[in-house]
Amino acid sequence: MEKFALQKFHGVIVDDQDGPCAALLLKDLQASVSGKKSVIIALAKADVSLHVVFGAGIHLVIYKPLTHDKLRNGLRAIRPLMGKQQHRGSLRVKVDIAANLIVNDTESIPVKILDLSSGGAALSLSRTWPAVKSLNLSFALPGSGTMVTTDAELVWTNVWGNLGIAFVNADPAFTQSVSRWMKALPAAK
Repeated sequence: MEKFALQKFHGVIVDDQDGPCAALLLKDLQASVSGKKSVIIALAKADVSLHVVFGAGIHLVIYKPLTHDKLRNGLRAIRPLMGKQQHRGSLRVKVDIAANLIVNDTESIPVKILDLSSGGAALSLSRTWPAVKSLNLSFALPGSGTMVTTDAELVWTNVWGNLGIAFVNADPAFTQSVSRWMKALPAAK
């Protein structure tokens, strides 16, 4: 807390494994003048209760186990909150596509795809997020009528109910369909 009093931090990362200490840090951070403007990122297990986490003032959750891609995508999602310009390493297209997310092989959740790339997507959902063991996303590419389905991994969530997923073990036909559709868009040329 002495450091918060002496200098400004754009971002603070807490780990859910450090439960009581992380909760105390968040409480003290929210009480400090400089801490109110800090973006708070939590590293958490997939089964963490998100309404409790976001109630503690956390802006973004990056899920464990941590991988290079999860960290890169999660931090990329938080950059606009930290005042940085967003930079994408791969072509990503803003879309408004209705989709279904199958969670834990049983529960179907209607979602909206907000942006899409051949490697992942940002989604919006209108309900609380359940504990996750596995994900499967299916949707129709606009204008093509082609229904595509792939396995996915939860990478990040934010305070607005959006989440980022990475496509995993994607069938080459899925990746080719999405890439071909994206390249055919006028904005991609």
